[in-house]
Amino acid sequence: MRLPGSGQHVFSTARGPVGLAWTPRGICRLEIGQPDAATARESLAERCPDLPYVARPAAPVAALAARLRAGLAGGDDDYRDIPVDDGDAPEFARQVWRRLRKVPRGSVVTYGELAKACGRPTASRAVGRIMGANPVPIIVPCHRCVGADGSLTGFSSAGGLPLKARLLHDEGWVRDEEHARGLAHLCKVDPKMRALIRRHGPYLARADRTRPPWESLVTAIIHQQLSLKAGQTIAGRVSDLVPGPGYPTPAQMLAIDPTVLRSVGLSNAKAGYVHDLAARVADGRLDLRSLRRMDDDAVIEALTTVRGIGEWSAHMHLIFHLGRLDVLATGDLGLRAAAGKLYGLGGHATPAQLAAIAEPWRPYRSIGSWYLWEGLDSGGI
Repeated sequence: MRLPGSGQHVFSTARGPVGLAWTPRGICRLEIGQPDAATARESLAERCPDLPYVARPAAPVAALAARLRAGLAGGDDDYRDIPVDDGDAPEFARQVWRRLRKVPRGSVVTYGELAKACGRPTASRAVGRIMGANPVPIIVPCHRCVGADGSLTGFSSAGGLPLKARLLHDEGWVRDEEHARGLAHLCKVDPKMRALIRRHGPYLARADRTRPPWESLVTAIIHQQLSLKAGQTIAGRVSDLVPGPGYPTPAQMLAIDPTVLRSVGLSNAKAGYVHDLAARVADGRLDLRSLRRMDDDAVIEALTTVRGIGEWSAHMHLIFHLGRLDVLATGDLGLRAAAGKLYGLGGHATPAQLAAIAEPWRPYRSIGSWYLWEGLDSGGI
């Protein structure tokens, strides 16, 4: 297949605007994940400045756009026949892209497996770099490349990991069997939740196994009653108090004068909370490693002995660090606001109303909560 001339074109799809740039040799750029058509067009123009914008592309390009639109709406097109202009890409990159295009919908391949299939079993990092530089995602389906443990690593498009997860979800790949059962249960028992799940895709609040629980709890204290941006700024300053990545260890934190913590943005109360947490971890009164073996109520009881860690913070630790699936933070204002709007209560749901709404979600109330947060944050509720 040869494409007529060269150009750029942006069109709408079920996954937002998509931009194509092409030459007679094939598609040389695909933009997806941008917030609107204007931004997608600007990005295309920046990356392909020598190609003119075409409002009404010729039939072959229009047909490709129609195929992409259908595929992103749930179709089963694999796009393997769409020509790609890979420019001056190295031969190994072209080999990786050719091999990746053979991975079917609903399946994934690891970086190591892809490297081995291309005859260079030790080149998984090189494959990762090639994926990150892929100019034509979807057509060369780099979203189907995952880490050795199934983790969703980087994605070359503007949509990042949430879009990668959504694309894989749309294609039928099941990352976590228990999450899949949870989604099926919520869709069965709650039509409004079913609509949210269809809109927002897979459940992404996986347990963060890489971050020490100490750091997760310090982060929770720092972010209390702050905007996300302000919390991130202060967290960065606290981390900068010691060399290397991460926060000061409990022992290091105890050695830091509270006035220093206040100088980087912690309130007097939060400086005290962090010191109390550090003291309890350092002397063994709070064994963070044992939390994974405790049931939810025992975790809450253990964490709330720390000054500044209440039930809400314990709930967040259960959901976002320990990966527990049946936690409901009835005091969370975001959840109450979202439930009030979604279920037509005329205002914030009361804790009792939220508990009643979520009762059918058991044993997956954490998943239902995450979709309420997503719906509220996106403006979709």
